Amino acid sequence: MQNGAPKGNSRESEIIDVLETHPGVREAAVVRDCVDGYRAFVVPTDSYMDNVLGRELAGATVVDRWRKACELSQLTKEVASVPAGFNTIGWNSTYTRQPIPADEMREWVDTTVAEILKLAPRVVYEIGCGTGMPLLRIAPHCERYVAVDFSRVVLARLREQLQTIPAARDRVELQARRADDFDGLEENSFDTVVLNSVVQYFPNATYLTSVLGKAIHVVKPGGHVFVGDTRNLNLLPAFAASVETFQAADETSAEDLRHRILRRMEREQELVVSPAYFLSLKSRFPKLSRVEIQPRCGRADNEMTHYRYDAILHVDGETEASSGDEFHDWEEKMWTLDEIRSMLRLHPNERHGIMRIRNARNERDLAALAALKGADAAQTAGKLRREYNQYVAKGIHPQDCIDLMAEGLEFAVYLSWAACRPDGSFDVFFVPIASLHRMSKPAIDWPKLEASALVRLTNAPGSGKLRNELVNQLLAHCKQKLAEDTVPVEIVLVDAMPCLAGGGVDSLALLASIEHAAF
Repeated sequence: MQNGAPKGNSRESEIIDVLETHPGVREAAVVRDCVDGYRAFVVPTDSYMDNVLGRELAGATVVDRWRKACELSQLTKEVASVPAGFNTIGWNSTYTRQPIPADEMREWVDTTVAEILKLAPRVVYEIGCGTGMPLLRIAPHCERYVAVDFSRVVLARLREQLQTIPAARDRVELQARRADDFDGLEENSFDTVVLNSVVQYFPNATYLTSVLGKAIHVVKPGGHVFVGDTRNLNLLPAFAASVETFQAADETSAEDLRHRILRRMEREQELVVSPAYFLSLKSRFPKLSRVEIQPRCGRADNEMTHYRYDAILHVDGETEASSGDEFHDWEEKMWTLDEIRSMLRLHPNERHGIMRIRNARNERDLAALAALKGADAAQTAGKLRREYNQYVAKGIHPQDCIDLMAEGLEFAVYLSWAACRPDGSFDVFFVPIASLHRMSKPAIDWPKLEASALVRLTNAPGSGKLRNELVNQLLAHCKQKLAEDTVPVEIVLVDAMPCLAGGGVDSLALLASIEHAAF
């Protein structure tokens, strides 16, 4: 399909018509490549994937596998000696496969709790409470805290810990439930629903959407759904490259390293979600009034701060009228933190926005990924690692922006990853505290995402064979119905079709999505 053009009598339209007669296709678009031929993009039909190809059954198996892994981690001898409220058994680094250091886990818990408490929760429903690290700190501030988990073994351990914390014990109800089981829960019965560090264990995006839809239903107007510690799909290539480069032997060739990175991405077993997924929920659930995407806070140098974020869904909340905020482009000005600090001091009564700030947390990983893409056959992992370790970041650490609040500057600081850029850059907004009035989080006109960001919203963990089967079916279907020179050279499964403002599919955005996803 030509960029933005409606379907006509073209060959592209013929291919689309044939594809959309297949029961596994909800929507299709075709782009003509002058060199290779036609490339088709298909949004699969959920019911076909679930019921015909067996994704629903496969998803249930995935959930059960995660449950068993979780239970095994809580049946070890070490669990009996962990302090109440700090059971970190099972929290291991992807890089070293060793337990994440205790001080880094404490920071993770503290920052998570601080973000949730900013929402002023009183009646809470937590999905996937696990060992209860945030729960045991938040519950004393609440009137009622209902926490559910799919593992009775984990809940039994948590009940034991609850007995040692009277301030939380009498406010908490523990229930064994799957994440998607909302039976008996009434509409508008909670002011906060928490899903923290749990969606990565969901089997697919369809399951996630079902859970979030039910969560939104039970949240009262003015409440929130907090989805914390979510892995960022936009940075999955950089993360995979970072892990494989760290683990590779010095003599590993660049070509072998590239294969390992691709294999890690293809075999990823956790659900990895683009921030664009959460932003797209507003069109699906009218009860949502606003969605915030925040990079994780913290100083720890680990995968949780570098590659994860919190999504906060505001449910029918009061929002401040937008004031058409403008943002300075950091890539043009290359401001240092000192220059930002000086600007705030010179203009203490103004709102200030800065976009595309290069992220010092993962800037080095992205530079290493770019170098590896172009590395010749003689390059080795050892040499790449030495160059990687010598790299000097030119960007700004997100926590440095947050810490400006502690320097006596009368500003509230807000960070965002809502623009969904594949380079990990972030946006920041400074609001004079005196102008906040009674609203703790004002509405901000964050820079908008590119249309290509909406094409791929999540990965498909454990569904590679099912998706390949659908692609093969569609190719066979096209070969049966179309002339040989019209059969697509490639069929790409996507989550949504990007649309132009004037109507029609944005084919340039479809092509850009392939480039962004490629290693």
